[in-house]
Amino acid sequence: MTALDYEAYIRKHASWNFVVNVLDLTFYNLAISFIFGSTVLSLYTSHLTSSATLIGVIPAIQNVGFFLPQLLMARYAERLPRKKPLVQKISVMERVPYLFLALLILLWPHAPAWFSYGTLVLCLGLATFSGGLAGPPWNAMLAKVIPVHRRGLLFGLSSALGGLLGIAGAALSRHILATYPYPISFGFSFLLCFIFQVCSWVCLSLNREPPREPGKAELTARAYWQRLPRILRENPNFARYLLSRTLIILGGMAGGFYVIYARRAFQISDAFAANLTIAALVSQTLCTPILGWLADRRGRKWLTELGSAGAAGALILALLSRDPAWFYGVFALMSAANAGLMVAGMTMVMDFSSPEDLPTFTALANTVLAIPILVAPMLGGRLADTVGYQALFGIALALSALGWATMRWTVREPRQELAPLRSSEA
Repeated sequence: MTALDYEAYIRKHASWNFVVNVLDLTFYNLAISFIFGSTVLSLYTSHLTSSATLIGVIPAIQNVGFFLPQLLMARYAERLPRKKPLVQKISVMERVPYLFLALLILLWPHAPAWFSYGTLVLCLGLATFSGGLAGPPWNAMLAKVIPVHRRGLLFGLSSALGGLLGIAGAALSRHILATYPYPISFGFSFLLCFIFQVCSWVCLSLNREPPREPGKAELTARAYWQRLPRILRENPNFARYLLSRTLIILGGMAGGFYVIYARRAFQISDAFAANLTIAALVSQTLCTPILGWLADRRGRKWLTELGSAGAAGALILALLSRDPAWFYGVFALMSAANAGLMVAGMTMVMDFSSPEDLPTFTALANTVLAIPILVAPMLGGRLADTVGYQALFGIALALSALGWATMRWTVREPRQELAPLRSSEA
């Protein structure tokens, strides 16, 4: 396929690819709403252990499992003319563990707590590790089929639609949690998560991706790994971005403990926690399309600053809370902040590199950020166990503020840096 034929194919199928990727992400976001990490998953884990440190291990595994393995696949993904077949295969293993968890809970509801906790750790680890392996080829596929000026809209619109459907999903979860006894209620939640993840996979498979041969010579494995530190040295703005994101991630260490704090301080029920999920999803639905649209116009850097400021606001509200109703505001702010950081994070790395280098830049960023992602929730749990939840919130607030300041005053908008280079290439 010539370069002209390739561009013509992309233009011809641009609308189709935009729609199927919106649906893929929408169904995925809907699926995750049934096991919303800051509420449902945290509550399920709290039934299995009273240790905040062990509760913090679960979001750590969820996040680090996705980020850490990406460099293992990036070099291979760069050499593939088409990325979709690889993404399809790996994504099967990203979804099946949720079915296994559902069946275990429903068929063996009286399993020992230690066994259920260990199974949860293993299944979440397998699912997120598989998602991490699929990350570089998936990002590279999106960079091929979605024009740069529509990427923010893609993530913003799909997150909003997923949130809109997720409100109904959270209402269903509230009914399940209020109607069925523990742990059957959580078994149904994992089953619904799996069903809609299958819908997501079907939409992913409908992408129309043309083949495109790599535009640069293949590196040996040794040369490839030796190149990675040089990328950071030669791209200091990218390195400063990663430092700022590290601080922001550490500032988010309290996110998984808001519902645990509310449960211990105000004795909220599992059904009330589902109400908090609804509040979070309403906020996501209302804010994400606007944030995606603004990201395409104001820049991903600006959106990252806004997201970190919103996360700090949620921490302040949690510190000042006097009754359970305050946590509607906490979760609304946290969800809006996470939506902004998600949209910015998914798209900003694309602005630091050329399309040929994107799998490596994405995987390098995610691998570097895997360290604070692993540390943050476990550190948060340790702080909660030793110095208390309010001290945890205060330390997280200081780190969020430092992350915002680093992004605001040390990182330059990458699209502005690359604009002259792209113009000269054109």
